[in-house]
Amino acid sequence: MRYELMVSLRYMFSKRHKRFISFMGLISILAVAVGVAALITVLAVMSGFGYELQKRIIGSSPHIIVEKQGGIRDYASVCEKIDGIKEVRGSYPYIWGQGVLRYHGRAQGVLVKSIASGNRSDITKLKGHMQMGAIELVGDGIVLGSELSAMLGAFIGSRIEVITPASRGRETFEVTGIFSSGMYEYDSNMAYVGFDSASRLFGTDGAAGGIGVEADKIGDARGLKDRLRQVLGPGYRIRTWMDLNRNLFSALKLEKFAMFVILTLIVIVAAFNIISTLTVTVTEKAKDIGILKSIGATRKNIMAIFSLQGLIIGFIGVALGVGTGMGLSIFLDKNRFAILPENIYYGINYLPVRIDILDCFVIAAAALLIAFLASIYPAFQASRLNPVDALRYE
Repeated sequence: MRYELMVSLRYMFSKRHKRFISFMGLISILAVAVGVAALITVLAVMSGFGYELQKRIIGSSPHIIVEKQGGIRDYASVCEKIDGIKEVRGSYPYIWGQGVLRYHGRAQGVLVKSIASGNRSDITKLKGHMQMGAIELVGDGIVLGSELSAMLGAFIGSRIEVITPASRGRETFEVTGIFSSGMYEYDSNMAYVGFDSASRLFGTDGAAGGIGVEADKIGDARGLKDRLRQVLGPGYRIRTWMDLNRNLFSALKLEKFAMFVILTLIVIVAAFNIISTLTVTVTEKAKDIGILKSIGATRKNIMAIFSLQGLIIGFIGVALGVGTGMGLSIFLDKNRFAILPENIYYGINYLPVRIDILDCFVIAAAALLIAFLASIYPAFQASRLNPVDALRYE
């Protein structure tokens, strides 16, 4: 062990006055620990929100949508081309449009979405969210979101009117099922009908409004988008789930970065504590510094002693902060307290947590860097101390 580190440890953990560590040093360590713990916990919650939103959005929409001006009439052949791509799990035609549902004097604007009989992807997703009834969309069957069902007061067996701009009159459908995705925006604004019914409601004359594509891996969507352009050629508009929700996820990233910057101020405040602690230590250890210099210690050695002391404070604070932050994050993840309104945060009524190891590493590295930078000025002042002046009054 180099003597600079040994001296730093001695200053930090001296048993003088039967104290394990100086009070000011303890305050500095706790300040760093609080800042690091707050950063890890808040960023874990922000990452959790992003992850939960991604799961819910992807669980209710295709990974990629392919559209064409005027609709896609030859959707069967287009789907065959798409299914031939290695990274594609499956594809299906769809028709989406705005409509109004009416039942016993109540009306609600909704997004009416079709499910083709061969669309196993959407059927499988919807089955996992069914609350009651069944997915029977042949003929005049319709499946409603749970919140939409409650708003209209329509339940299994109820016959409701569906009105669209393209429909010639009011068409009546029977509620055959009610689903609950856990995402309020979808459960309150989504209704499913059969493909033929949707074609009739929106006047597409058998053409598909677009084609939904499911990728083998969610992360492949961006690369698959380029591959689809090559296979399908010009004339098609291709968008991934990231393109469709770009503003939402960009806002989440910006908020996460803003929270990182704001909470880093706590660590910066801790850095001022480190500066004051080391400044007091330099004053108290003036005699020691004079002795070290008189026996051959250089300015570089003296700077190393106090810089290492700042790093020791930072390292202990970071270790405590990382442990506390991860422990609190795990506690919040295991005990999902219902503290948020469901109708505001996309059906998420608890604090979702997802610990990102990279985030933890960046936080720890930033805190250590700040602690080291805070130690430079006191260490520089100590290195400038004249040994004659230090020993003159001793």
